[in-house]
Amino acid sequence: MKERMTSVDVAAIEGELAGFVDARVEKSYQLTENEVLIKLYHHEHGKANLLVVAGERIHFTEYPRPAPERPPDFPMVLRKHTKGGVITDVRQYDFDRIVEIDIERGGEVMTLVAELFGEGNVILTSDGEIIAPLKRKSFKDRRIKRGDRYEYPPSKENPLELDQQEFEGVLLESDSDVVRTIATKLNIGGTYAEEICLRAGVDKNMDIESVGDDEVGRLYDALSEISSAIKTGEIKPQVVKDDGKVDVVPLRLEIYSDLTTEDYSSFNTALDEFFSKDEIRELEEEKRNKYREKLEGLKGRKHGQVSTAEQYMEEYHEGIEKGDLIYAYFNQLKEILSTVRGALDSYSWPEIKEKFEKAREKDIESANLVNEINENQGVIVVELDGKEVEIDITKSVEKNAQETYEQAKKMKRKSKGARKAAEKTQELIDEFKQKDIDEFASREIPQRKVRKKDVWYDKFRWFHSSDGYLVIGGRNASQNEEIVKKYMEDHDLFFHTQMEGAPAVVIKSEGREIPRRTKEEAAVFAASNSNAWKKFYSADVYCVSPNQVTKSPESGEFVKKGSFVIRGDREYFNNTPLEHSVGVKIDDETRVIGGPPSSMDKHAEYKVDLKPGDLDRMKAAEEIRNIFLEKARAEDRELIKKIAKPDEIDRFIPPGEVTVDAGKT
Repeated sequence: MKERMTSVDVAAIEGELAGFVDARVEKSYQLTENEVLIKLYHHEHGKANLLVVAGERIHFTEYPRPAPERPPDFPMVLRKHTKGGVITDVRQYDFDRIVEIDIERGGEVMTLVAELFGEGNVILTSDGEIIAPLKRKSFKDRRIKRGDRYEYPPSKENPLELDQQEFEGVLLESDSDVVRTIATKLNIGGTYAEEICLRAGVDKNMDIESVGDDEVGRLYDALSEISSAIKTGEIKPQVVKDDGKVDVVPLRLEIYSDLTTEDYSSFNTALDEFFSKDEIRELEEEKRNKYREKLEGLKGRKHGQVSTAEQYMEEYHEGIEKGDLIYAYFNQLKEILSTVRGALDSYSWPEIKEKFEKAREKDIESANLVNEINENQGVIVVELDGKEVEIDITKSVEKNAQETYEQAKKMKRKSKGARKAAEKTQELIDEFKQKDIDEFASREIPQRKVRKKDVWYDKFRWFHSSDGYLVIGGRNASQNEEIVKKYMEDHDLFFHTQMEGAPAVVIKSEGREIPRRTKEEAAVFAASNSNAWKKFYSADVYCVSPNQVTKSPESGEFVKKGSFVIRGDREYFNNTPLEHSVGVKIDDETRVIGGPPSSMDKHAEYKVDLKPGDLDRMKAAEEIRNIFLEKARAEDRELIKKIAKPDEIDRFIPPGEVTVDAGKT
């Protein structure tokens, strides 16, 4: 898996970063040993988080890590010199993995240098002098230290600026094969070296000395294709997957033609999704493990407290039983104590034990009760109804029984205390569980930011089809009129159910031919948002061209508000199923969306399927929200909490009661 950006990647992202020229620097943070985050505000693009990972990458991120409570020295220096400044230029240095950002404040221009090679560094300079480095470093040919002049590493060839003669000269200087020569001599890396060979149809393992003029020309043309796309910004960013992520590239590469790819609207987004999500997964798992460890620790504590309470109760019951036995054998025990005390005046302990042994041989009842005499502890161990009981020689039978009862009561109090402790621990467990494992994990996991664009059609019912067509429908008679009169155009299509009480639904074609799948989805949308939802399981829907829709009735007829007269042939979609989904879109923007299930499969990160049923809409909206939160990944939970409010979800639920399919997300 790719671990860092290449020089080509840096060249490709340069233009996207330059789109934030004129942005104001708000605050800087050092997130880890190698990560620096700079918060920006641009008058057109709004807020943005610029992430620099020394030695690896630079891009905007939607997943900023939480900053440490006590910032290190480096971000404090950045704040001192750049906060409130304006970015005036962003550039790649000499086709190297170095990005320079000029920041002007108070007439002074400072340059933030991001080194993305080797161990990497982030360095603030002014007029070439180092103000502050993220890391102090010394190399054979340069030193990174405060107060020193900033020296660039030795320059390499810039393949984007070579003409064919210069390109050929670089090749001829090598004694290696084609792919290694292009990768190293042109500072372009192995991936693009292989891509150039593949596009040129040249064996990558061919020795340079065997390469002819024709091969050189084809190799140069392939390089020029890549160079042109990078220079003009005509890139097509992709994440490449093969049983996991493999690469993130700014161009579609033929070497990856057999692998799965996912397209992105910008290279920034692709880089962020490729790198940041894996970091989030690792962080999420770390937090989940901490959650489990803490929960298991609490459970272990409670288990120990409950076991202790049970043990104390066993000792309590045993003590009560022993106290009762002492009273049950009161006379025999009194006789034993009297015998021992009387004998102590004349006999030694061994002699007393011998006398009891002889008494047992004579089967004297009281002597048979004695199991052991422990003169060191001053107790006699007797067996009463099969249970051993210790009797203190120095105390009366009554006193022995009383102290046994008191000790038992003490065990009962201890058991009660242990029970209370277990109850408090259970409260902690319940409180901890209420936080939910994902919520616990998400507290320190970078969260996506809400990005919602204002769109003209948001007041209507709407969705985007699986093929990318906008489909709109009225919420009431007035909106039906508005859609037909104001927004329906010549090449669009109009949909309606055969029954009354349905929205006027229009597919916006934008001049394109409308696919069958989009028509079928529009029919489902028209049926599901009609009165049929309240009564049936399917409905008949038709579609016509805009020129067949009119408000002009036949003589003697009346067309009420929100209704229309349809003339000419109709295309029917009979027995159209009533089905609908509500989803959350997470992409360049984030919002709640709704529409036919097939379209939600295409556009929603999370979705819940609905059918006609008996659940109130607002209760359904709350249930849908809970399902989203339950299924959401940790980095999405806070975002969903913010955008998937019940009243917002309700706007995308069909007009009637529903059944929620919790299994569909």
